[in-house]
Amino acid sequence: MPMPFRKRTIIRPDKPPKEPRKYIDLNDYQFADEPGPGTAIKIGEIVKFEDVPQFSEIVYDGDVLILDYGSIQSDELLLKRVVSELKRAANDNGGDVVVLGNKYVLVTPRGMKIDRNKIRIES
Repeated sequence: MPMPFRKRTIIRPDKPPKEPRKYIDLNDYQFADEPGPGTAIKIGEIVKFEDVPQFSEIVYDGDVLILDYGSIQSDELLLKRVVSELKRAANDNGGDVVVLGNKYVLVTPRGMKIDRNKIRIES
């Protein structure tokens, strides 16, 4: 009966040992479609249309924005303009916008989509 072939490790003093295989830690890299490690949730209140560019800049910087529009809620035309501009900023950035209740707008940056389905826990 033939003997099975066995591989033997030979250590040669004239050759240095092989270095172990190096791996890449993917946590060290930021990809274009995900929020960065410094992503924050910013809360603001809008009182006039001229404030919209400053709030849009927050979204362009990659942060989540919760915006209280209660003070301009009675001016429907102004409210539509503000929400339209925020939607444009979110779409430019690959983010998402949703109105929460009767008082808040949530704007997310790229890589964050808002699930509009409510979660209901039945007991």
